[in-house]
Amino acid sequence: MTTTTRHSRDEDEDGGVATATPTPLTSDSPADTRTADITTAGIHTAGANTADADTSDIRGPVRQLFLRLHFYVGLLVGPFLLVAAVSGFFYALAPTIEKVVYTDQLTAASAAQNVPLPQQIATARNAHPDLPVSRIVPGSDGATTRVLFGDGSLPSESHSRVVFVDPSDGAIRGDTVQYGSGQALPLRTWLSGVHRSLHLGEAGRLYSELAASWLAPLALAGLYLWWGRTRRARTSVLKSTPGLTGRARQRSRHAVLGTWALLGMLVLSATGLTWSAHAGQRVSDLRTAMGWTTPTLSAHTPEPTRPGSPPDPAAEGHEGHGSHTADHGTGTSAGTGAGVGVGADTDAAWTPDGARVALAGAGAAGLTEPVQLTPPAGDGGPWRVQEVRRSWTPGPDAVSIDAATGAVVQSIPFSSYPAAARLTDWGIRFHMGFLFGLANQLLLAAVAAAIVVVTIRGYAMWWMRRPTRTRGLARPPVRGAVLELLRRRPVGTLVGVTVVAAIGWAVPLLGISLAAFLVLDAFLGLIARRARG
Repeated sequence: MTTTTRHSRDEDEDGGVATATPTPLTSDSPADTRTADITTAGIHTAGANTADADTSDIRGPVRQLFLRLHFYVGLLVGPFLLVAAVSGFFYALAPTIEKVVYTDQLTAASAAQNVPLPQQIATARNAHPDLPVSRIVPGSDGATTRVLFGDGSLPSESHSRVVFVDPSDGAIRGDTVQYGSGQALPLRTWLSGVHRSLHLGEAGRLYSELAASWLAPLALAGLYLWWGRTRRARTSVLKSTPGLTGRARQRSRHAVLGTWALLGMLVLSATGLTWSAHAGQRVSDLRTAMGWTTPTLSAHTPEPTRPGSPPDPAAEGHEGHGSHTADHGTGTSAGTGAGVGVGADTDAAWTPDGARVALAGAGAAGLTEPVQLTPPAGDGGPWRVQEVRRSWTPGPDAVSIDAATGAVVQSIPFSSYPAAARLTDWGIRFHMGFLFGLANQLLLAAVAAAIVVVTIRGYAMWWMRRPTRTRGLARPPVRGAVLELLRRRPVGTLVGVTVVAAIGWAVPLLGISLAAFLVLDAFLGLIARRARG
């Protein structure tokens, strides 16, 4: 029998304790995986002997690097993830909740179309004679007609005054404020503000961007660690190990739930970043540079072109780089805000009857209701008509219609969008819970709930390892992995650092916070070395 030193508590992969006591181990007993990994990796810790380290194996230092990343980032970014996930849970279900809360405004007395569209528009305009009409969404299949007005007294151009008119009897069913291209009413708007910025303005948006920036790296690092542990133990990454208790059981359930929710986390991270202030701007700049922007209808009648001629440049536009305030891909070049489109002096450039002609022309062109009508920007200009985003459909087609003849002036089918623009549209609709209807919303809510549970379990694991008088001082995973990797694989490590730097540039809050973590870690390491003498 041989005797070696083993820590008095099971030192698993999330940090151990500073005290150790001799414990007899037989030569055929399983070694402590953490102690073995530290010594064979050559990572310097107090009292570790690295003279005989295997310099050809980098698995040890790589695992220690991921351990330290997962531990520190999870500990510090966890509160942001919790807030984003809790608010995201309710935001995901908001479209369905909204239908219940605002059913009186959204639902007509019957599905009959007894009142002509021009008369419905005139009724709504009488309610706000001093406001310009910006857009119209004719009611269909038992829904009320929405007439939107630009209102400078509202918080932003993404807010519009909206009047609901019943197509069956012409009565006004509601008068409130709508927000963004998702047609959010006040409750969903409020939830959106919480999820996006905690209602703290632009400064508050940093919290959600930080959470979205780290969600994917944290999830992938956790998967790597869990896969390594289950591979060594020859167990499944998708099933919790039976018979565990205490912290080991928490870790197993934490990892298994995170693995099941991984794909959803990655999608939420990617789509959330497209709406962020800083990373979103990078995405917008890239799409513009690569010609991947969403095509938009011209507000003016294009000049006649010969077959095969290049498209009119005025028909191309750039959607906003992305926040909940933007009308992503509205199919118009009049601006991104829902309240933009018609100035106070342009209502005279069109008549309500033109909306009827435009609706009929769009139907003849193959567009499916509900659609959104944008009045002409000037005398003789076309009506712009785009399908409202619906569940279980590829995406919105758009046309512009000559109000005098009902002829199609310009057409932009969704199938003509660049691939990146189509992916962006699908990602936005998925993130908002529109792509697959209620199933989409329930899936988002499930992923958000999983993030909450995984985060809480992560903190529970840390709490079980907190410093106590009986257990000694808890310590995080050991440092020094990057230097060890640089010593063993200098070229590969430099390539990896370059890739991480590029990602940090593309996702600024991730890069800045990672740099801050590294500086703080180095500072703490310096203090620890000086304390040891």
